[in-house]
Amino acid sequence: MKSTTSDVAAATQLRTGHTARSVSEQCADWAVELQFDDYPVGLRDAARWRLLDTLGVGLAATALPAAEAMTAATDDLSDSANADVIGRGGRRISAPWAALANGTLFHGLIFDDTHSETIVHPSSVVVAAALAAAQANRASGRDFLSAMMAGSEITCRIGLAAARRFHAAGFQPTAVVGPLGATIAAGKLYGLDARQLANAMGIAGSFVSGIIESWTDGAWAQLLHAGWAAHSGIVAATLGRRGFSGPATVIEGKAGVLCTHTRPSGTPFAFERITEALGERWESARIAFKPFPCGHVIHPFLDALLALHREGLAADQVKRIVCPIADYMIPVVCSPVEQKRRPRTDAQARTSLQYSLAEALHHGRLDARSYKPESLNDPRILALADRVEVKVDDSAPDSRIFKGWVIVHTLDGRALEKVVPSTRGSVDNPMSAAELRDKFFANAALRLSGEEAQRVFDLVFRIDTLASVDELMLACQGDPRESPSG
Repeated sequence: MKSTTSDVAAATQLRTGHTARSVSEQCADWAVELQFDDYPVGLRDAARWRLLDTLGVGLAATALPAAEAMTAATDDLSDSANADVIGRGGRRISAPWAALANGTLFHGLIFDDTHSETIVHPSSVVVAAALAAAQANRASGRDFLSAMMAGSEITCRIGLAAARRFHAAGFQPTAVVGPLGATIAAGKLYGLDARQLANAMGIAGSFVSGIIESWTDGAWAQLLHAGWAAHSGIVAATLGRRGFSGPATVIEGKAGVLCTHTRPSGTPFAFERITEALGERWESARIAFKPFPCGHVIHPFLDALLALHREGLAADQVKRIVCPIADYMIPVVCSPVEQKRRPRTDAQARTSLQYSLAEALHHGRLDARSYKPESLNDPRILALADRVEVKVDDSAPDSRIFKGWVIVHTLDGRALEKVVPSTRGSVDNPMSAAELRDKFFANAALRLSGEEAQRVFDLVFRIDTLASVDELMLACQGDPRESPSG
């Protein structure tokens, strides 16, 4: 796709102004020099919670039909065995394919954390890449956590340069910026120097992909986006270490990943948001956890509707549900309307506001047990989805905050209204440690016993004391107890 004049001008200014170093080179310089103690204590604590959350949602996804297909495919592709896939019973495969499999599992239920302003899923990508690279290189838990945090920070920051512009061009943001962040994480664990790491980021740009056409029929391909990004990071770091070169202007160039994966808008890319106050202001601190296994922008609407349910609202009382919503969210989770009201698969349903609200109100919950075939075909839920309407909310905040607003008109003439100003799990409305703990154990219970889940929990919170991450990965095995999707 063609870039706008303003986009190219901004990139040229960046290259010819106060510094001659490209964005990727600046990111590589920073990442190579970064040490574990350079991270704020609070960010380290948050990273442990994000690791735990990511492992939990991955464990919950291991019984998905898509997970079975992924396991078989990676067995076919792998010719070495130095990394684990969670829930496989300890059968190892090669690091690039382990990253692909784990990243896909971490994203499989759309239950993984999200950087709200960019709608990027950082941890499913970066944790998968860092775990595989750490195992392949016998890295310590401390080095793993450091690499995970660096990769997460760069992933969020690259997304900020073109926030809300990838979907319009048909790409999932995670799939575009994820390979670059995964390369940072993997590159640190493979011991790349700054030049090698910058080359690796350039290489990763050629692996960027992730079309959202799967949304039209609910195909599994979308779930691969996080896994492919993690895989790309491992491959790019390996090539960079061996001296393979990549373009220095992979981010800001006129044929770089931002220009080629967005539509021209007349607004210049915010390249300065990638490197500004790098290492001083932590954008990854704004990564939001998910209380529900669906598109993040749907969450505050679910919280609002379920609050009304707790106050006595029942599904059979509803005449219609009106949802005022930000205009940019409508093409993502609300349209085309017939598709959103009649999703064909769980993957498609997880990006539907109408269906998700209907199932949540019908069952009084939405969790890893939701979106099963019997629910997708339940005429009562589908009839309720037909009664969900959307309209543009002119008062909605920008994408840094997701607001939820539901107005329920009942059959007996009442109008019940609830507004959730910011999504639960975000910096502005955080989930408590108890909520995150409960989420992990509920997800892990679909694969692990209570004792096994407790061991994973304990290992995560002393990850920086482990000689390697093998002990953690060994703990993330077990037998399926219930499929989260049916």
